Amino acid sequence: MSHNVIDSAIPNERLADTSVPAPASARSAAAAARAANHLLTELWYTRCPVPTASGLAQHFHWLQDEFARRGIELKSIRAAQDKAVRDAHFNHAQPGMFREGGNVPPIWARANGRDTAVVGITWVDEEQLILVRQDSDIRDIAELRGRRLGLPQHATRMVDVGRAQELRGLLTALSLAGLKREQVTLVDVAGGEYDLRERDADRSGRRHVTADALLRGEVDAIYAKGAVSATLIEEYGLRPILDINAEPDPLARVNAGTPRPITVDRRLAVEQPDLVARYLAVLLGTAQWAALHPNEVVTAVAAETGASAQAVRRGFGPELHHRFTPALTDQYVSGLAAQKAFLLREGFLAADFDFDAWIVREPLELARNLVHEVELPRAA
Repeated sequence: MSHNVIDSAIPNERLADTSVPAPASARSAAAAARAANHLLTELWYTRCPVPTASGLAQHFHWLQDEFARRGIELKSIRAAQDKAVRDAHFNHAQPGMFREGGNVPPIWARANGRDTAVVGITWVDEEQLILVRQDSDIRDIAELRGRRLGLPQHATRMVDVGRAQELRGLLTALSLAGLKREQVTLVDVAGGEYDLRERDADRSGRRHVTADALLRGEVDAIYAKGAVSATLIEEYGLRPILDINAEPDPLARVNAGTPRPITVDRRLAVEQPDLVARYLAVLLGTAQWAALHPNEVVTAVAAETGASAQAVRRGFGPELHHRFTPALTDQYVSGLAAQKAFLLREGFLAADFDFDAWIVREPLELARNLVHEVELPRAA
């Protein structure tokens, strides 16, 4: 079985270093840039295997090149050999890192005392489905009463992202049907530890544990979203009985992947806001490019998610290319606050924290004045 939204392996054809030594003039320019940036020589980034502005920008090497021009190497956390570094995708423990993607790990890390800041948010609507087998007698969500709903339980030292995501999706579906959780049976389905890496395009090793259980007949319905749900339908003929994404109230669609915060070390945001703004400026430029290149966006997102172009189009809809602009609008911030409240209420967080203080707006304001400086060679 394949296509777990968390355990996915994402291809990255740029991991091999094929560069040639820079000429002396370029090395001198890089040295001057490092001096201007207080001798900072490396930063780190990570993104989830979902549509993100960071994913697009690194796919075309725009982020890496923008910082290289300033004498800074931008490294992928998911490509690190050290698992402790890769774990920073979830616990935000690597100094000098940027993260864009699902909201559960950064909220959990902040609740654990990690001093981070939200400097932008994107909102990519995606299908959020309750799926049953093709031969199921369940036709609508009201018929979930008394049924078995699959809920992953990963053997992880970190937050169980999949469990938080699928629990919220299932509870939202029950609420829309006027049902309570006590009127269904939530069945724990065992899963392994998380280890998100850069890998090749082979998708055979990835699993969606609750879909496995559904196909084995151990549960009656599951939640899945985005390219994952589209792929499960494409490959196994699973049948949707509800798409939460059809709800008109955006806050009803909030889950682990909506909205997606962009987080950084607070120290970096406070002491070197110009570097954080530079990163965000690349994302803003990438969003402008994406809006004019819908087909190229689908191709890049397919590479990021390990899904087919057809699954990307179904899972994220025809407006995907317009959804990559980082912002801190009331809707985006309210959606993130609602998700934090859910995680606290359901026991995924060790402690509460000051949500309003988590939002730092200055770097994004600076970034809007830098977009014109950003070079996107393949955007022409």
